[in-house]
Amino acid sequence: MTNVLFLILIPLIFAFISLLINQKLQKYFVIFGVLLVVLASIDIYYHQLLFSFVFNEYIHSIIKILDVILLFFFLYRGFIEKNKLVSIFASIQIVIFSIILLLPTTNNSYDLIIDNIAMTMFLVINIVGGIIIIYSLEYIKTENFSNFKKNSFISLLFLFLGVMNLLVSANSLEIFFFCFELTTLFSYLLIRYRLDNTAKENALRALWMNQIGGVAILVSLLMAILLYDTIFIDKILNIGDDLFLLIVALLALAAFVKGASNPFQSWLLGAMVAPTPVSAILHSATMVKIAPYLILKIAPAFSPFLSLSITLFGAFVFMVASLMALNKDFFKEILGLSTIALLGLMISVAAIQSHKAVEVCLMLIVFHAISKALLFMQAGILEKQFHLKNLSDINHLISHSKLLVFFILVGFASLTLPPFGAFFGKFFSIELFISLINENVLYIFPLVCILFGTVFLTILYFKVATKLLTKLNDTYETTKILPLYKYTSFALVFLLICGLILNFDFESLGIFEVSLPIALILFFGLFWYFSRFIKANIIKEYNCGEKDEFENSAFYIELKPIILDAIKYISIGLLVIMIVGSMI
Repeated sequence: MTNVLFLILIPLIFAFISLLINQKLQKYFVIFGVLLVVLASIDIYYHQLLFSFVFNEYIHSIIKILDVILLFFFLYRGFIEKNKLVSIFASIQIVIFSIILLLPTTNNSYDLIIDNIAMTMFLVINIVGGIIIIYSLEYIKTENFSNFKKNSFISLLFLFLGVMNLLVSANSLEIFFFCFELTTLFSYLLIRYRLDNTAKENALRALWMNQIGGVAILVSLLMAILLYDTIFIDKILNIGDDLFLLIVALLALAAFVKGASNPFQSWLLGAMVAPTPVSAILHSATMVKIAPYLILKIAPAFSPFLSLSITLFGAFVFMVASLMALNKDFFKEILGLSTIALLGLMISVAAIQSHKAVEVCLMLIVFHAISKALLFMQAGILEKQFHLKNLSDINHLISHSKLLVFFILVGFASLTLPPFGAFFGKFFSIELFISLINENVLYIFPLVCILFGTVFLTILYFKVATKLLTKLNDTYETTKILPLYKYTSFALVFLLICGLILNFDFESLGIFEVSLPIALILFFGLFWYFSRFIKANIIKEYNCGEKDEFENSAFYIELKPIILDAIKYISIGLLVIMIVGSMI
């Protein structure tokens, strides 16, 4: 119990220290704070410290007061920024929450419950998130901010760790809603951090869209109190009558919003204007993992129809987001869409409700977090040290920095190729859906979506790789990656290697299935590294032997507006079917 409370309180303490401390000392305190939460999360997971906990009435009162302040702050921002959608959704939440505050509730369960899913999420939040915070120390130094604002950036990231640790521990919907809204607040504040017009506009979009999820949680909380006299997730999941499925479906809707599933993807894509560590820690590695996490928590209560509809929705998002990524040039946007795609896959698997599905989903959550953190960190290095943001501009990068190309290729390979965990997660997902077709032939539809989505993502990753591996004989000035960037990137590569070792423990893998891909990757990596591109200079036949400029082009798949509209309306249709079907 002490370690779990430690994970909630220590980030808050170090957030306060980071805000006030001298920048010369900040690095050492930040690394120490990250080390503490990392060790605590590993200790909890290693010793399997399952426990439950009840807050006293004073804590509940403080949370309710903070909720009210938070909702009125959203209303205030909507009024100041003259954004009607922010004001409307904030007003709706204030009305519903006011009704909830007037209703009596029975404390018939635990506020916090730590299970195997929460313990895995602790590892993702604190290890991957902690590495990104250390990386942020170097990144934020070059931003044109005051020292206090630079410190507050690190402070917000620490606060985020504490809130996420509380969120994945929450069994009370009241506490879960509070944490959900706090992550919305952090996302809003960090997206607008540079305070230009685009940042402000995109932050407001993220705010009102995420408030849709807040409204869904509050409606489900209100129904749970009125119909079943409870605010606790474990009690709701054990009710088993017809009406409670609507509560579960509304919680699933909140998960889709936080995971930026279509048609809510625009808030996450707009979030890419934020400083890159924000994209890494909130919008790829940890916060958006609330989506598959919440589906895993509530999946035991799904009816066969609800399970199938959520599975189909997630698989459809996986396919269309993968396809949409093929049309993008902004490197962070490519990473963002592939994140949305893989979150859809995790949601689809989480809804299946089997022990194997939980294992596969957790595998995807863990390895996707590591890989995407690594890739977004390299996007930040491209931005800061090479002044590159678009895929079309990344030519001859290997001549400037082989190490940077190595990190990017490892990141993409870990999502695409065996023996990395994300590859096997996709492989086992396909196996799961094939087995389900024997029970219900309709599972062929999510299976087809996942197969197409896998193909689209593989094409995307190899498309990026071809741009990175262009190498000419011309001499280019090499650029050394700054030490803190380099060490944090190597830390994530180390985690991926540890994941390869852990794959041996997975019952479906043997030593041959793991060792052969490793040998092939090492062979081709060494072959590429020591190869010389002797005839890479391009000379045309009739231009007197002068060398031409050579640029390795990339292909793009154009999606016409009618196709994008169709994707949006199909996504909305699937959500409507899920909600209406849960009420029938």
